[in-house]
Amino acid sequence: MWRIGKLKKNARRVLKGHYFGIIVTCIIMMAVMGTLDTFEKSTIKNIGHYMNQMGDGFFFDDETPLNDVQSAVDTDIKDKGSSEIVEDFMEEAGVEEVSTQKWTKGVLAVFANNAEGAGNMVYGILNALNQLIFKDKIGAGIIILVGVIVYAAVWILFINTLLVGFYRYLLECRVYKNTRMNRILFPWSVKHGGNVVRIMLLRSVYTFLWSLTIVGGIIKSYSYRLVPIIVAENPQISAKEAILLSRKMMDGNKFKAFLLDISFIGWAILDACTLGLLGKLFIDPYKYLTNMELYMELRKKAKAEGMAGADKLCDTLLEGEPCEGQYPINEYFIPTPDAKRWIQTDYNCSYSITTLILIFFTFSCVGWLWEVSLHLFKDGAFVNRGVSYGPWLPIYGAGGVLVLVVLKKLRDKPVLTFLATMVLCGFVEYFTSLFLEMTKGMKWWDYSGYFMNLNGRICLEGLLVFAIGGCAAIYMIGPALNGLFEKIPKKYKIIICTVLITVFVADQTYSHFVPNSGKGITDYN
Repeated sequence: MWRIGKLKKNARRVLKGHYFGIIVTCIIMMAVMGTLDTFEKSTIKNIGHYMNQMGDGFFFDDETPLNDVQSAVDTDIKDKGSSEIVEDFMEEAGVEEVSTQKWTKGVLAVFANNAEGAGNMVYGILNALNQLIFKDKIGAGIIILVGVIVYAAVWILFINTLLVGFYRYLLECRVYKNTRMNRILFPWSVKHGGNVVRIMLLRSVYTFLWSLTIVGGIIKSYSYRLVPIIVAENPQISAKEAILLSRKMMDGNKFKAFLLDISFIGWAILDACTLGLLGKLFIDPYKYLTNMELYMELRKKAKAEGMAGADKLCDTLLEGEPCEGQYPINEYFIPTPDAKRWIQTDYNCSYSITTLILIFFTFSCVGWLWEVSLHLFKDGAFVNRGVSYGPWLPIYGAGGVLVLVVLKKLRDKPVLTFLATMVLCGFVEYFTSLFLEMTKGMKWWDYSGYFMNLNGRICLEGLLVFAIGGCAAIYMIGPALNGLFEKIPKKYKIIICTVLITVFVADQTYSHFVPNSGKGITDYN
């Protein structure tokens, strides 16, 4: 028979050996699930508020004439834009509204202002899309409904599955010292995310239906307690088998599990004294680990007694003593599919000097066409952008060549490449702007008013575009251009490069003394 003290002792051992990783993953879990919990409460409260306001006149006395009620509702609702109503919807839930708009330019500014104004990221994004694409013509009710659907979809498809992945991470931490935090993505890595979603959805439905009986809901919450951990061990199991197995394993253990939960009351008091900090840094992961240890004890008992369905708990690699290293993925009873190679080009190719020169001019000309086209479509006028007079913007060419050369060792790490490209392009753009302003006394771009800008020289929106473009250059455009330019005979490549460099140097020399300026170039406000 299992003892509460032993479970807690084992849980503390695991927490001590993997403190940083478990705390980080637990905080991520709590943050994600806490956001959904806040949304649920605000939605219930506000739907009631708006139903009362639009239906039975909640804010009026019983003697108030119906016409007066309808008139008041019309004034309060119909005279407002959809975005204002959604902001009221969130504000009535206790989410503070920030009415001032800090950012005035750029696409991200619209999203940031709406997200901050609504106090909610999802509704902020929906408001922004409504304003940018539909000019605030979509009704508030539709936006609120879509928001509810989005949250429900996220909960069903992601949150519940992430909980299973989190328990998988804890199960492996129990035995393997060097378990990596990316194991929380386990359901997707073994290609059984769909089955996990179905099981966890059915568990949620059953729990909800039983909760309508109050007492039955409490009892069944203990009956279904082990489902996510069972699925974490064997994501191939069916929903019926997982739920039935959890019920059998908890049979005769529900009251003691209740006592296990009660044993954390003292910790809850300490958590309140620290304003929730102790919970995030110790108590929450402690509870999860204790629940996992309960599962391992009941699992051992079920297998020893030959319980029906216990044969599904077949990951013997989780049963060993603590050891170094990581979980041997190749020995898992479910084969892990090889990762699909999305990028088919040879992005690790090397570039010759002449090819890099041609790529520099290609990117410079493409950058010039990009900015000229933006002004042409926006203002209906041709503007020769840039400091020089030729059809090129050297900052684009320099940035493109730099990401191909400087970030060569990071090419096999796309995420790191993306971040490094943002930093590198930001560095180039910031100090180019600073140099031009110090030497010419003018600005050729100014991001003041854009979301997350630095002295108006760089902004998040621009850096994201450059990072996407830089990654495209590394993984697709660069290799394609390399293959194209390498087909040109060497002597012709040298001639082309010589001509381009000569014209470019002449243009830069003239522009140094008479820089390109004027309306739409340096006077673009």
